[in-house]
Amino acid sequence: MSLPAKDKKFDIGFDLVDKNGKPTQLFRDYMTMVDRLLTAIAAGQAPTLVNAANDAAAAVAGVPVGSLYRNGSVVQMRVV
Repeated sequence: MSLPAKDKKFDIGFDLVDKNGKPTQLFRDYMTMVDRLLTAIAAGQAPTLVNAANDAAAAVAGVPVGSLYRNGSVVQMRVV
């Protein structure tokens, strides 16, 4: 499963709330994607992940930034 395509690099340090204390749209979108992924995993329908040693290898394998891949038995997210 991958995150929706964005114009810019995904910033994992995004604000969770705005100045009024309300959740930001990016946080709501992120939590929606996390919920979908966890629901799929719990239902036994986890996506097939590319096996790559690091972000560079994942990029060569076609994993988009913000998508998951695995390094052995560890699930990682490509950030660069």
